[in-house]
Amino acid sequence: MNQGWAERDGNGHYWPGQPPMIPPSFYATPADPLVSPDYAGWWRRSLTLARRVWKPALLLHTIAAVPSLALTVPADVAATAENREFQDLLANGHAGPAELIAYLSATALLLGAVLVAALIAAVVTAVNVHLVIQAATGQPVSLRAAATAGLRRAPAVIGWTLVANLLTSIAVLMCVLPVFYVGAALMALPILVTLERGSGISRAFSLFHADLGTSVARVATVFALMVAATIGLSTVAIALDVIIGGTAGSVAASLWNGVHLLVSGVFLTPLLVTAYADMRSRLEPFSTAYLMPHPTTPPP
Repeated sequence: MNQGWAERDGNGHYWPGQPPMIPPSFYATPADPLVSPDYAGWWRRSLTLARRVWKPALLLHTIAAVPSLALTVPADVAATAENREFQDLLANGHAGPAELIAYLSATALLLGAVLVAALIAAVVTAVNVHLVIQAATGQPVSLRAAATAGLRRAPAVIGWTLVANLLTSIAVLMCVLPVFYVGAALMALPILVTLERGSGISRAFSLFHADLGTSVARVATVFALMVAATIGLSTVAIALDVIIGGTAGSVAASLWNGVHLLVSGVFLTPLLVTAYADMRSRLEPFSTAYLMPHPTTPPP
């Protein structure tokens, strides 16, 4: 796995050997803001970048949350009400075609709202990635500049996200293990598509397999954080729904879930950007210098 690696740092960690003639600035040193030699370095870099971008990132996600919640909250409330009514009618034997159509229509409306919210989230991710890159490359962290750069890549991110979701759905039909494998390999896909033109699913798998130990450690940590946050916040959402009850409870639970997405979006993106950088550096020569606004193209 470490074939072709050279130049250990002071802690004995390997760094990918770089082809000759590449300028020194493109060499991934242990001080690189994105590429790390070990797990501790990855975690430290991620937290550092999160601290630098959390304010504009929080503003970005707050702005995006408004249309997302405006779509999903009413749709969720309507679907919940229709579901309860349909279940009651079904239990009493009074459910007919009209009630079934109303139930399915409310469910379809909710799925449509969730899909639109997911597309908004994909665009937000592309913008958030550029906020992290600004911080890593020493540029002023500007939400306006990040939005300009991110929106240019938004169609590609949306398209590949839909393809990835389709692939994951196929994996669900196959078995449990393929779901975990496909999900892990594609976790950094939005970052990859945002930063690399013409790249997609196959490139994501290549990066993931370049050094499985590195990839699994990073991706498993992000997945564990997502699961822990989801369990904790979902418990609160369910409690709100039960305690408050009715439509108000459903609204409170939906808003609380929105807070969950808000916070996770701010802090997970730096973890994924640095994970992408680590995976790419294990596959090919790569450093933060490659992501500078107008880098000098390294010789072939």
